[in-house]
Amino acid sequence: MAKPLFTLSIEEFGFALATLGAEDIAAGLLKPMYGELSEQHWELILRAASHGLLSKGLIVRMEETEIEIEPEFLKMLMHFAQSRSMIRAYSDSLEQEKVLTIHQGTDNNDTYLYHLAVDQRVHLFTRTEPNEWEEELFRFYTGQQQPFIEQPTQFKLTEEQWNVLANEDNHTSLNTLISGWDIPTESHKLLTRWYESFEASGRQVDNLSIIRYTSDQTEIPLPDQALLMLHTEEGFWSISNDNASNGSEASIEIIQHSRASFRKQLRAWIDRFAAPVSHP
Repeated sequence: MAKPLFTLSIEEFGFALATLGAEDIAAGLLKPMYGELSEQHWELILRAASHGLLSKGLIVRMEETEIEIEPEFLKMLMHFAQSRSMIRAYSDSLEQEKVLTIHQGTDNNDTYLYHLAVDQRVHLFTRTEPNEWEEELFRFYTGQQQPFIEQPTQFKLTEEQWNVLANEDNHTSLNTLISGWDIPTESHKLLTRWYESFEASGRQVDNLSIIRYTSDQTEIPLPDQALLMLHTEEGFWSISNDNASNGSEASIEIIQHSRASFRKQLRAWIDRFAAPVSHP
């Protein structure tokens, strides 16, 4: 049986959330797009949105004091509004801003909710399961351009070294920095190649994170950990915090990926969020 797929404009999504009483979430969506408007202007925008939902059959009845929403769509809206745990993917490197969030339900028996926003204007909703996410995330980040190398290669930086390289106000040449750092000679060439790609991209990185928050939090917290990704014509890189263990210092691990190594990294993040699934 095909899963239901709903496509909404940002205005329709905002109106539907406001109808449920989630006005704060609706405002968080619409105000960055429209700014501060008069009450009359907001009324015109939301009236047009309600007519759009009616024409799509997502509002099945609308009266002055009551709005009835299509049952499956209503379940998805409630799932979105009530979920306290999500995996969030962000990409702005392929000429489109895309945000994919997969929301865990409050009931352990719930399936996961898939929400994709494209340039914040188009919102897609459907149901999803963990065994679908590896392929979904792989395509999300790589698109049609998949500049992978045959064998992955990597190097590590201390957090202090990473902070220096990521600081836009740092004007010290990379060669000067490397000469003062305790970095294996065999990593110098790879570090230089990564840094040149990082600079050429305008320091534009995509990211993948897991976000969990408690029921008494009104704002979504910053993730404890995020996987950063750099997509260039010369290679596909990831940047992650390698947590300290056995008393050793935490470090920043930078990998230039093969197709297989990137998929493996995605699977590891998926398994942090959901119960591990079998992988071929």
